[in-house]
Amino acid sequence: MFDQVLDDNKKLCLMSGEIIQMSTTMNLIFEVQDLAVASPATVSRCGMVYVEPLAIGWRPILESWSASLPETLSGKYCDQIVNLCDWLLPPCLHCVRKHCKLMMPMQV
Repeated sequence: MFDQVLDDNKKLCLMSGEIIQMSTTMNLIFEVQDLAVASPATVSRCGMVYVEPLAIGWRPILESWSASLPETLSGKYCDQIVNLCDWLLPPCLHCVRKHCKLMMPMQV
């Protein structure tokens, strides 16, 4: 378990007792699964925003993946791959949701 507290003085206090002093130019980005144990002060101090995974969908994953492709696949080939994914993924995901028994919940 990894718990931390960010106090008003921009000090990150870890469970190990280590304290990390942030400079005025430093920012932290926290990615959390939920806000079940976050206090209102932590949420307001860190400016947290929670987005349901289902609200995001598969498109950001495709965009991130296509941006990391090597140069040999960039340009025309990348566009073709993205177009094929746009064409094929929605019906494939629909088929999986409708006709398959999932061993674990699907978030995309």
